[in-house]
Parts: sequence; C-alpha cells; structure tokens
Amino acid sequence: MKPFPAPYPTLLGDDPALQTALDTAVSEALTQFPGLTRPFRAAISFVAVDQTPDGLAFRHAGLRYGDSYFTASLAKIGALYAAYELRRSVNAVAREVTTSQQLFTRLRNEFDPVIDASVPAIAQTPGLTRVQRLPKYEQIFATAPAGGALACSFQPGFQDNLNKMIIKGRNEFASAVIQALGYSWINGALKAGGFFFPPAATGIWLAGTFTGSLPAVDIPSVNDAMVAQASTCFDMANLYAHIMRRTLVDFGSSNFMYALLGTSAFAGDDPSFLDFAQRRLPARDFALLASKIGHGSLKSGIPVNSEAAVVESSADPTRQFVVVFQDSLDDDNSLSALGYIVDRTIKLSHLAPTGQPMPAAPSDVVQALAAMGVDFSVPETDLRGW
Repeated sequence: MKPFPAPYPTLLGDDPALQTALDTAVSEALTQFPGLTRPFRAAISFVAVDQTPDGLAFRHAGLRYGDSYFTASLAKIGALYAAYELRRSVNAVAREVTTSQQLFTRLRNEFDPVIDASVPAIAQTPGLTRVQRLPKYEQIFATAPAGGALACSFQPGFQDNLNKMIIKGRNEFASAVIQALGYSWINGALKAGGFFFPPAATGIWLAGTFTGSLPAVDIPSVNDAMVAQASTCFDMANLYAHIMRRTLVDFGSSNFMYALLGTSAFAGDDPSFLDFAQRRLPARDFALLASKIGHGSLKSGIPVNSEAAVVESSADPTRQFVVVFQDSLDDDNSLSALGYIVDRTIKLSHLAPTGQPMPAAPSDVVQALAAMGVDFSVPETDLRGW
C-alpha cells in the first residue's frame, strides 16, 4: 500500500480581467503611498472564488507568484496538511488489521522505506537520523476497534499541538508537530500532492523546526538565499483552494483545516496583517474569514511578513477571495498599501465581465502614468475628460 497521495489538480486558472484589476490596484498604490519601494516589493496571488454548478471555481492573478520566498510561519500550513494526509493513509492500513501492534509494524515495514526515499536531500542531510526523518506513529495516532478492524484518530496531545501550531502560532507547538511527523513525511507528502517540485526546488517546503531542535534542510529562496521554510504564492493559494473546495485529503479533513484557519483569523495570538481593526490601520471594505500569517527577519535583518487569507467583499459577502502575499515589509505604510490593493482589486474586478480584460478608467490611466514618471503631453484635466 502506498503512503503518499496522487497529485492534486491545479484549481487556479489565469484570468485576464482579474490580472488587470490587480495591476491597476498596484499602480494606484504606488501613487497613493509614495514611500513604497519600486517596483512593488511583495509577491501576490489573488484568487476570485466563484460558485458554479460543478462546485467552486478559482480565477487567479498575481505578481511573482511562481517564485519561492522565505515565508516563516506560513509554512506551518504544510505540516497541517501533511498530518491529515498521514491520517488518511494510516487509516487505509488500519482497516486491514485488528491490533495496534500489527498496524504499527506494517507501517514501519511498508511505509517507512518509501517515505525515507521520497526526498533524497533530507535523507542525505548530515546529523539527521532515520528515526528523526520518519513519522512517530505511536506518538501521533490512537487506535480504536471499528467493525472487526481498527480506526485511527490523532492522539490528544498531538491534536492539541496541531491546533495551537495554527491558532497560537508559537514555535514550540510547531516543533512538536514537525518532529512527530518527520521532515521526510511532510515534504514527501507536499511533493507527491503537487505542492512542491524538486527539479526547480519551488513550492511549499518545511524542513526546519523553528526552534533549532533538529538540523534544518534548506532550499533556495528569492529573498533570503537558502532557507528551511519557503513557499510560492501560487502553490499556497492552490492548497487553500482545495481546502475551500473540501478536496484536500477529504471533506472532513478539509473542513477541520478551514475551521482552524478561521479560528486563527479571529482568536489567534498574532492578528492577520489584513485585520485593520486589530492592526490599527485604515479600514477597508472587505472582511476576513480565515488566515495564517508568517513573520520573520531575513538574514539582512529586514523583517518581512507573509500571509494566506480568505476575505469577502463587505458589499457582497457572496464574493470571496483567496489572498496570498509574501516578502512584504513590516511597516504601517506597506501594510496599508496591501490593504488598499486587496480592497481596490476586489472593487475593480467587480466592474469587469468574468474572463474579459477590464478597460482602465481615466483616473486609473492618469495614476498609472504618474506612477511610471510619464510627463503628460496634454493637461491632466483633458486626460481625465478622455
């Protein structure tokens, strides 16, 4: 029996109208917030969520969304996904045995060799033992009789660490989860699921405990050289899309993961960077539904933020969006600009037919020209009249 899943499909589709809306919003932000670095620093995936007869559909626009960035605690979502993926695989074996000893013996004999070979860079890391690389099944799972076989649930202590890793965001809880799952399982599951791509070393990667309790395994990043926690905006947004569609692992697992992200948005120790009430930044016309943030300093000492969030339009709560950003600076000006971009993109996307390029309004053209330093050959009032 194979421990790893088949690749999940890419749910995100490019949308020219949404891309135009995002590009226009960024151009406006560079004018509205003159202290921003140019070109605009943050990488973004912006996804419009549509109801269709076949379920949710996801239209995508973005900036530098295929590049891997140091993403700090946002990468903990990779461990959350991997935990539920492991539970599904373990329960497939549990249905064929009658005792816990049989189960754990089969897992070590059948799963462990495949898991350990799944990510050679991890298996070859000096100072990282085989036991440290692999799942600690007895520590993670409790078993119970089920129709002449077994069923597995998370041990209460592991479930508590998993919940607190997302809601509280504290590194000691993440370290306990990561050590229990093992680097090889976490990153093998991300690779098999189609959220990490070894040849280019891009996608979601988590091979550090945040506490230094195990040696880290690094990959290249755009913003911080070699790092142990990295992601692209696109792959994180695609993982979120599967959670929202309830197709990541299974319906129940997706439902619980979304509930954790929703709780994190409202009861977490560190508020969302898009929660302007708690951050004391200018209010925007969207509401936060779910969130996981990342915050850390680059090797240069510059603090950067990342986040994957679900928001809805305040004017029309049926209109929901996945917003993933990385490598934003931590100052109020940068965070206010991000809020402006999200708000403005939502409003501009509402003006255009789905899938169609959106014509820019005259004021948008003026602001875009000004942001590029173009001198007007006619008076600005004439441009606005055009």
